[in-house]
Amino acid sequence: MAPVPSLLKPFAGYIPAKGYGHRVVGPPTSTLTSRQREDARLDPVSFRHSLGRKSRRSHAQAVEWLARWRDRGVLSEFGPAVLVYRQADDDLAATGIIADLALAAYDAGQVKPHEDTIDKTQRKMAKYVRTTRIYGNPTALAYRPDSEVNGRLEKHTERKPDTRFASADGLSHELWIVSGDEAEDLCEGIDTPLYITDGHHRLAAASAVAAEEKRRKARIPVGLFSADELRVSAFARCITDPSIKAKAVVARLQSEHNLVEVAEADARPRQRNEFGIRIKGRHFRLELDRQAIPDDLYAALDVNLLQDLILDPLFGIADEAKDKRLSFVADTPESKIDGSKADVWILPFPAAVADVMAVANSGRVMPPKSTLFTPKLPSGLVIRLLDED
Repeated sequence: MAPVPSLLKPFAGYIPAKGYGHRVVGPPTSTLTSRQREDARLDPVSFRHSLGRKSRRSHAQAVEWLARWRDRGVLSEFGPAVLVYRQADDDLAATGIIADLALAAYDAGQVKPHEDTIDKTQRKMAKYVRTTRIYGNPTALAYRPDSEVNGRLEKHTERKPDTRFASADGLSHELWIVSGDEAEDLCEGIDTPLYITDGHHRLAAASAVAAEEKRRKARIPVGLFSADELRVSAFARCITDPSIKAKAVVARLQSEHNLVEVAEADARPRQRNEFGIRIKGRHFRLELDRQAIPDDLYAALDVNLLQDLILDPLFGIADEAKDKRLSFVADTPESKIDGSKADVWILPFPAAVADVMAVANSGRVMPPKSTLFTPKLPSGLVIRLLDED
């Protein structure tokens, strides 16, 4: 397949001005305390609570919000440019580039998904895009490690960042604005294939809206990181169903696999083919019977084994995207096994980055919420109007 011209380009948009990043930018709500969530809800410069998907704002209201806080020095305009972006915490520091991606590359299969999307979520996201005509939560993509590209990015971080702040969840964020020939050079250095790591629904919705409106040259801001700088966590599957017979489920798991009751803190997978389980207040660690694991890489992924060997046969969950009894809880340092009131909590071991990329290359997709990649770009970090393609 021929490369899509102008895969990445500089763009114009808004970033938080110095001193305001911690207020404008919204980390995932799952990482915040109830007090932090309430503080953000009451802050008029919070992007998520002013223009996020649940705000129900119109395009006119979005433009007015941007103009007001630009004029008051809360937001800074930039561009056309790209942004070199670094996100760091105590365990990980990753440096990437934020640029405009041609949606034609996604439509042509050069930007590869690895997870299935949930129709209802995609429809809601498409409605949000049509209504506000704004992008404020860039999709995150990965590219194969390239020492030349990474070297160029590091070169730009040798100077003082244009914006630096710590968000409410404790992450450090730094942005360097790069324009002119240097911006073009950074864009030209990254080629396909690219891999979606966060934002499957946002990218699919943007593509759908562009197709509806016949915008053949439509673009969307994305953040791109080298695959060797990524970290992958998992999502727990939480089942709410009071009719579940815990003793029968435990007995069947014990008969078919190696199930050991453990203390709450030990109910976590330590390696592939292990799962942490809480069912009706009891905690277990499950090791699958080796004979039940197929040779095929895709079928042997823990999220697929969880579906095929546990969710479907024991709980009748045939479609994770549609079963209303099922919800997902991200496995973050802040999450707790008993943080969900569900009747059953099951945590798989996270997939390896190489396995995820192999699945994407094969054209197959994993179930929804199979991976939690970091870094991911928080809402309000970069804002662009849709009609400025």
